[in-house]
Amino acid sequence: MPKGTRKVVFSFDESHLTHFGGMWLMQQFCQRLRLRARLQQYVRTGLRVSDYPSTELFLALLFSVIMGLRRINKTEILQYNGSFLEMLGLARFPDQTTLRRFLRRLSTGSIRQLARLHDSLRAWLYVLPTPRSSVVLDVDSVVLVVYGHAQGAAVGYNPKKPGRRSYHPLFCFESTAHEFWHGMWRRGNAGASTGILGFLRICLAKVPSSLSRQRVRFRMDSGFFGRRTVEFLDGIGCGYVIVAKEYPTIKAAAQRAHFTALQAGWQYGEFAYQPQGWRQPHRFVVVRRPIPEDPQEARQLTLFKDRRYAYHVFVTNLEMTPWRVYLFYNGRAQIEKNNREFLYDYPLGKIPTQSWTANVAFFQLLLLAANLVHWFKRLCLPASWSQATLETIRTDFLVLPAKLVRVGHRNVVKLPHDYHHQREFLQAARSIARLRIPGTFRFCQEAHR
Repeated sequence: MPKGTRKVVFSFDESHLTHFGGMWLMQQFCQRLRLRARLQQYVRTGLRVSDYPSTELFLALLFSVIMGLRRINKTEILQYNGSFLEMLGLARFPDQTTLRRFLRRLSTGSIRQLARLHDSLRAWLYVLPTPRSSVVLDVDSVVLVVYGHAQGAAVGYNPKKPGRRSYHPLFCFESTAHEFWHGMWRRGNAGASTGILGFLRICLAKVPSSLSRQRVRFRMDSGFFGRRTVEFLDGIGCGYVIVAKEYPTIKAAAQRAHFTALQAGWQYGEFAYQPQGWRQPHRFVVVRRPIPEDPQEARQLTLFKDRRYAYHVFVTNLEMTPWRVYLFYNGRAQIEKNNREFLYDYPLGKIPTQSWTANVAFFQLLLLAANLVHWFKRLCLPASWSQATLETIRTDFLVLPAKLVRVGHRNVVKLPHDYHHQREFLQAARSIARLRIPGTFRFCQEAHR
């Protein structure tokens, strides 16, 4: 019977090991974007915390988020990770006190500069790999429960944990490239549509000027249904599909609509309706499906129901058939995946401080980290990885045992012999080396409401 190795001697003198060997790909990608230089040039903090320049602290936080360290106090493992320190160009990794102090001391002006740099990078990379002729923007919000008395947190509407203090940030994602477009940090007692018009104006200000407003379409759930949102989008000429609220008058009109039959008992129809306070009638489309016979499956439907059908009702200005409108809105399911990623794969649910301004800074860093991963997938990995989650990217590419060694006059990162994705890894490295971005980088002006 074979026996394992029995006699071993332990040594603690190796200085260039890492659990995150694949992060060298991300480091090389950030170098191609000249991220360090751009942080230094465009984000002026005037801070130097514990002998660390602010640029190094920004990069330390960004890389920690991407690697999956869910709390700032979990970054201690990186203080003796020599290869990772070499990656960042640090002699030692900042401790949790240094990182929290840095976030607390960032000014609102520095945070706005960071957000503008993010917007500038997104606009610069938007045309790759091919220019797009339209933009589909998905808007949603998420409740973040916090503990203690974080500044600005408030008791809001949270049916799962009523009475808990929380934040309620607002998000917008671009559907085609699956990248973050805009975000707003809000108190927990803010309604879903609080500040929505200013938010939409900023989203539109980030759309390339080469695209007309008719090529921009929004998808939103019922939390954003209302006269102000609909009339604003009508007025600027953008398309939209918004889930209608379940008002009794809308439900009654949906049930009276003339329906066209589809397969498996599904039906679609439409009706014109002018809700109270609206200036004119609008087009509503309705799709209904038979209620499943399985009681458990039927309970999972969150739609309004009568004895036979469950109903989907939308208000829209798109010139599509009701069924096409329904299929178009179904693409918004991607935003639920993005929200889950932010909460569980990124540390959005682990707010690091009690300070409002520091938490806004962390929020902006997290969103930049998320887009760095999206850009990396889009521009460096094979197309089959474009829909991969962050957890998949980490598992298959980033979290790899590695050793940095010097061979002759070259730095060599040694990776596992039986690594399953060697071909894709090397292809990504070649894509990074060959990455050419057309046009000149321009630092965007701040978008105003």
